[in-house]
Amino acid sequence: MHPVRVAFRLVAACAALELGQAAAAGFLLLRYGGLVDALGPWTRIEAMVIEAVYVHLTGATILATGLGTLLSGTAMAVPRRTPYTRAIVRWALLLVTVSLLLGVVYSPDAVLLPDNQQQLEHLQPLLPMWYSAQQGITVTAVIACAVGAVVRLGSEAAGEYYRRHDPTATWHGFTSWLDVRFQD
Repeated sequence: MHPVRVAFRLVAACAALELGQAAAAGFLLLRYGGLVDALGPWTRIEAMVIEAVYVHLTGATILATGLGTLLSGTAMAVPRRTPYTRAIVRWALLLVTVSLLLGVVYSPDAVLLPDNQQQLEHLQPLLPMWYSAQQGITVTAVIACAVGAVVRLGSEAAGEYYRRHDPTATWHGFTSWLDVRFQD
């Protein structure tokens, strides 16, 4: 398979993973208020932790939505046959990787730090373990796919794809790799 096709599919997979992460965080955010009311009463310290988790969960939702949108645009740019495409895609994927790593530090799990076991058992239903596992798997998979896409775009065949174009064409805009016959 041609490296540009593989890179496109990897970046599109990254976008789908991030949008799934945004949906999971949004789901938790929608049910958060009801859970807080149902599991109360809360101590003052627990109330501060609850507010911090809410703020970080909102930030995680916004970050995942933004990164999913950025990755969707990057996936659409991959087949664009200009000499600058590879550089733009590389910078976008680097930005996504750095943002994901900063997002892990800012994750809702980072502020859910109870003082004792009783407090942990009281706060744990607000942020289920499946969310932590899903977030970790998503971050790892997106970074791995981004690295794979950058490696595939660095190949010689991808370089030829981005250099090959018809200088006599009246419109030098978007074209698909399906229009070009390659020897795979």
